[in-house]
Amino acid sequence: MKKLLFALFFTVLSHYSINAQKEFMAGYIVNNTGDTIRGEIDNKKWVKAPSQITFKDQNLKMVKYDISKIQSFVVQNEATYVRKKISLDITPHQQGKLLETYDRELVDTTLFLKQLVKGRISLYYLQDNNNKEHFFIEKLNDTIQELVDHRFIRKNNSGNYEVHLDIYNKQLYELCEDCSNYSGLIFKYQYREAALMPLIMKYNTFFGDSKPIEVSKKEKFKTTFFLRAALGTYSYNVDRNLSYYEENYNKSGLKSASIGVGALFELPSKRRRLGVKIDLLYNHYEEDIRLYQSYNVPTNTSYLGFYLGPQYSFYKNVPKKIDVYLNAGLSLEKRLAEKNTDFVYQGLSSSMGYQLGIGTKLNKMNFELAYSKTDAGLSSFVYITGDIQKISFILSYALGK
Repeated sequence: MKKLLFALFFTVLSHYSINAQKEFMAGYIVNNTGDTIRGEIDNKKWVKAPSQITFKDQNLKMVKYDISKIQSFVVQNEATYVRKKISLDITPHQQGKLLETYDRELVDTTLFLKQLVKGRISLYYLQDNNNKEHFFIEKLNDTIQELVDHRFIRKNNSGNYEVHLDIYNKQLYELCEDCSNYSGLIFKYQYREAALMPLIMKYNTFFGDSKPIEVSKKEKFKTTFFLRAALGTYSYNVDRNLSYYEENYNKSGLKSASIGVGALFELPSKRRRLGVKIDLLYNHYEEDIRLYQSYNVPTNTSYLGFYLGPQYSFYKNVPKKIDVYLNAGLSLEKRLAEKNTDFVYQGLSSSMGYQLGIGTKLNKMNFELAYSKTDAGLSSFVYITGDIQKISFILSYALGK
């Protein structure tokens, strides 16, 4: 069974790594003639500016559009990208690569910019191929300009030192000086979304934009909580390798059950595919393992279980709310009650191991098949080794986010 599960894991992973699944979400494109075409867009949650998108029209025809074919595209409730001709500052920004000159390196290009705010003043964002972040500002019909955050190296008798010029604060002051909300203020804003977006939205509100539009949502960590229950079967194997005799105990087909709570922490910028799963469980077993032939095995034993590990969704269908995933992680179980106080069971207080699972999410319900293997909690017995293997069917329900 263990080899079968591992083979299934690697087969599925290799298949979907080659045939990457698409995550279509409702949206629309605006073509070069200004027509709006509605359909679905493969939402790749782009970290860097896309040069091409995959679009599915209302007749389910799939088309790829590059930047020369469309003016903009919108992924519903996620992001808006607009084609803009810009002068891009490509001056190195990493430590150790800063230039020894005040001059900046600029290149004229046309790219899709992520629109953060739309209004009298619009704000755009771009992360380039060197992981440098850029913000662009556009006021009414003026030419779009980059907000400049410039760093370079200067030399003196003591050596090199870094110079930081937050030129963008002077640019913002000049753009907003016609707004009395900012009269007399010293502009010292940080070069990031959380600081710049409220500034621009406040300006737009002053000039009558009754609903300043935050057109692109910043992706954040997402947490989902679950109630979960499981039924399963388990087996154990114990080897007693002593100098005077050897014994082996095996038993399979035993029943187990568990109830508890769990949480899934999904990471941003991974198309909501990668997360960290945590479970806290009450586990019930039909009986403990046997160490000696002459002793009765405690029955109906209970453990407190803990699980921690990554979870990866290799298939997502957002409109239908279907999610197929794999997970793997570490498990720990701590015995809650000693049904037999004889010394032979003192080593069964806790066990550690790993768990592998494959499951699917349908709306708020999760169905999962899991395989786990743990030691038998025999660390205090020098000459006795053992393991417990369990297969469980898990049902969980999402409480909220």
